[in-house]
This record gives sequence, C-alpha cells and structure tokens, in this order.
Amino acid sequence: MELLVLALATWRLTSLLNREAGPFGLLTKFRHLIGIRYDEYSNVYGKNQIAEMVTCHWCLSVWVGIAVAASYYLWNDVWWLMLPLALSTVSIIIDRITEWQ
Repeated sequence: MELLVLALATWRLTSLLNREAGPFGLLTKFRHLIGIRYDEYSNVYGKNQIAEMVTCHWCLSVWVGIAVAASYYLWNDVWWLMLPLALSTVSIIIDRITEWQ
C-alpha cells in the first residue's frame, strides 16, 4: 500500500512541477525562474538543462521519484505527507475517466 501511495504522490508532484499553475501562479513563476519559456507557437522549451528536465514529464518523474524514495528511506513518516497527493491523483484519474462531455 505504501508503494502505491508513494507512486501516486510521485506522479502528482511531477504533474504539479511540470504543467500546473499552482496557487497564485507560484509554479508558473517557478518554471519561469528556472528558465522555462514558450515560443510564438506556445511550444515549451528550456533555456538550460534544469529547465529542459522540468519540461519533460518522464525525465522529471525519475528525479521526483528519487526524492520521494529518499525521503521515505530517511524519514518513514513521510508516507503520511504523500497520502494527500496520492488521494489527489486518484481523484484526478476518476475525474478523467468519468469526464462528462
């Protein structure tokens, strides 16, 4: 069960960092600060290697997974901090499956 929670939390954190605005646009501002830009066609690109890594959901998920795993290894109670992120992920999945059109 803990592995599932950590996996779902990893996806949620990756999604937040990669593509969501966050409260008050904080994550958008963070991405701009690290060098993520958009061209005239709204295609995303990075001005440096860190920015390029954050623009790639698959690449970023590896690093977020490492951080989540290290946190869990160093502090076993981090599982409880990851639980709300995992629940959010399940809610998003259910919403996408049952999306009314």
